[in-house]
This record gives sequence, structure tokens and C-alpha cells, in this order.
Amino acid sequence: MNWTLLLVAVIGVTVAMRKQGVAVKGVLKCGTAFANHTKVRIVDLDTGPDPDDTLDEKRTGADGAFSLTGSTHELTSIDPVLYIWHECRDEDTPCSRKIRFTIPKKFIHGGTPTEDQWIDIGTINLEGTFDNEGRECIKD
Repeated sequence: MNWTLLLVAVIGVTVAMRKQGVAVKGVLKCGTAFANHTKVRIVDLDTGPDPDDTLDEKRTGADGAFSLTGSTHELTSIDPVLYIWHECRDEDTPCSRKIRFTIPKKFIHGGTPTEDQWIDIGTINLEGTFDNEGRECIKD
């Protein structure tokens, strides 16, 4: 086996892996109250044997606000999504309501977002129902 060829191939793949990330901010409400301590996460969805990459994860503040930013190294363009798990108008049902929002590709940045690379989802009222909403039991 030619070790030089293997080394060149490994270096080539490493160089081709580019840093990509997203930055998302917004405010979550439940009716007229802020949805404080709500879990939010940005993820790069991957296919095949490569597991999804969590880019950042936090809980909303007392004012329902959140700010997430994170990055990963990938050969191809990332497929970023925002997940929100909440209990708005659902406190007595087992597990949390789970919502997924696809983040547009134009908001992918190279590692450190500029102000115009942040996606501001604005204020979302979680009282309603959302397309493709599901349930998931989460641990803190």
C-alpha cells in the first residue's frame, strides 16, 4: 500500500471539509405570556451513517428570547433546522410538543456570522398548531 497516496487523500478530504454554521434568534410566547425555559436547538441534518450535528442548544430566557449560533465542518452544504420543544397549552399531555423550522440556505455562514447572516424568526406564539408538529419526550 502506498502510504504517501493515503496521506494525500486524507489531507485532501480534510482541506475540503469547510466550516459552515447558522445563527438564529427570536422570541417565543404562549398566548400573552413569554415561553420561558423553552428548549431550542439548531441542528445540521445529515443523511447516511453520519449522525445529525447539534450546532447549539439553549433554553429561552424569562423574556422568551433566545440566540443560537454554531458551526460544523462538512464536505457538502449543511441542512440546518431549528427545533423547539414546548408545553404551551399542553401541560397535562405526556412529552413535549416538537416543532421544526427549516433555515434557508442563504443564512449559512463560514463560522462567524455577520449581522446580516443572523436569521431573526421574530416573535412566535406557540399556542397554535404547526405543520409537521410532533411529540418527543426530552430530558433536561
